[in-house]
Amino acid sequence: MQEKPSVSFDTPAFNASNPDANNIPADHARSRKALRQQLRQTRRQLSPATQKLAALSLLQLLKKHPQILRAQHIALYWPSDGEISPLPLLEVLLQLGKSCYLPVVGARNSMVFKPACMKRLRKNSYGIAEPVTGLVRPIKQLDVILMPLVGFDEQGGRLGMGGGYYDRALSFKKRQAWKSSPRLIGLAHEVQKVSRLSVAPWDIPMAAIATDKHFYSCG
Repeated sequence: MQEKPSVSFDTPAFNASNPDANNIPADHARSRKALRQQLRQTRRQLSPATQKLAALSLLQLLKKHPQILRAQHIALYWPSDGEISPLPLLEVLLQLGKSCYLPVVGARNSMVFKPACMKRLRKNSYGIAEPVTGLVRPIKQLDVILMPLVGFDEQGGRLGMGGGYYDRALSFKKRQAWKSSPRLIGLAHEVQKVSRLSVAPWDIPMAAIATDKHFYSCG
């Protein structure tokens, strides 16, 4: 696949309600939006068979990885919009006795994590399944968060969906992205990789990125 053009930003303050509406030059905002649309279209075009193989490849890559085996409290996500699926991995982690969690969108654009009870799920306003019951696990008490990506580079740069949910919830990790818990591992299809992704100040870099092809250690 042909490499995507990188994007760059001259970015002042972070608008918590809409990261893409911040005081950045309009051409940069358009570049960010265009790249997001391009990569979302790329992953949505993957066939169901390709998606299934990618999810199984991701499972094989991560189920015995030391960073996963050492962790006890692991957050994942319910896939949508062509995202690589961590659900086969979730099933294995539960069998291994890991405590697993899924994100729940709350009031005022907040996000928390609740236990992944597969029998008690409901769809949120985005049509994504969320746990209905269970106590919220404080995000700082998670060992690993497996996060969905729209785009990424090998340096740990992440392009998300643009809602800013993860950036707001993880804002405490801006200065110690790799040193403090939880450890952030982005998940994506290999075709979502770009050569270089210049990110905004509020973007939280990944400690590692796992795809259906490779595991990239970023810090």
